[in-house]
Amino acid sequence: MMNWQALPLPACSLAESPRYAHGGWAWVDINTRTLYRLNQSDVLNTALDNTTLLSTLHLPDEIGCVLPTETKNTWVALGRQGGWLIEGDTCTLKLNAPFDSSKHRFNDGGADQAGRIWISTLVDARSPATAALYCIEAGQAKLKINDLIVGNGLAFSPLGDSVFLSDTRHKCIWRFDYSIETGELSNRQLIKQYTEGTARPDGACFSADGSYWVAILEGYRLDRFSEHGEFIESIELPLAKPTMPCFGGAQGNVLLVCSAQADEKFPNKPGFENTSLIACETGFKALSENFANPAYLV
Repeated sequence: MMNWQALPLPACSLAESPRYAHGGWAWVDINTRTLYRLNQSDVLNTALDNTTLLSTLHLPDEIGCVLPTETKNTWVALGRQGGWLIEGDTCTLKLNAPFDSSKHRFNDGGADQAGRIWISTLVDARSPATAALYCIEAGQAKLKINDLIVGNGLAFSPLGDSVFLSDTRHKCIWRFDYSIETGELSNRQLIKQYTEGTARPDGACFSADGSYWVAILEGYRLDRFSEHGEFIESIELPLAKPTMPCFGGAQGNVLLVCSAQADEKFPNKPGFENTSLIACETGFKALSENFANPAYLV
């Protein structure tokens, strides 16, 4: 059983896209358009309210996903208007959205080992299934998978030869084979269809051993799968609406989980009532983030 710790950080309406890179953590609050950057590796047993270590940036767009680049404090950010480059505190729109932004926005994604930017979208009205998965390179967003509603859970395996994708509204997870050389997906497999209650898959990550960890929104848990798609276990959480896990820390063994705001129907467990981020030490190790290549936005 994991010893979860509530992190004394600002409460978020919808905390998402946690990342660990360059010795620090970052995440966004989508609804308040805020990027949080914590310039230290240790999030456990330490003061986190030091304003010299925790910085906030008000974003010009409804950003759903941030991706680190090889340059510290430079991020690729993807939102309703399209693809942005964040350099320090400066945000520049580099790629216009390839969809009707009055009905859709970029939601969840990741970079492959070649720096290509993979990003899914969601449909605001959650109907019809007009969201999609795109791959961004050479200044173009290429359509790869259509008929999604809330694209989510995208993560590349340690070798980069497979990728997982979920759809929160379709309540399912797929696995694909992946070619790093060509950037093409193949052999789509449905590995899990959720059917009980409202619990459904949200954001996800891989650990270095090849485990795929996915947050189960309104399910109070993470589900862990092998890189081949076999279910391994569920990990209980004190948060009702976990949105995405992320491994990091100086030793790579800290698991941090973001969440959406709890409510009366789905309250957090006692002691975590107003918590947006939790973390604990684990016996697993982080898989280093692939760096997004910002040149692919233009």
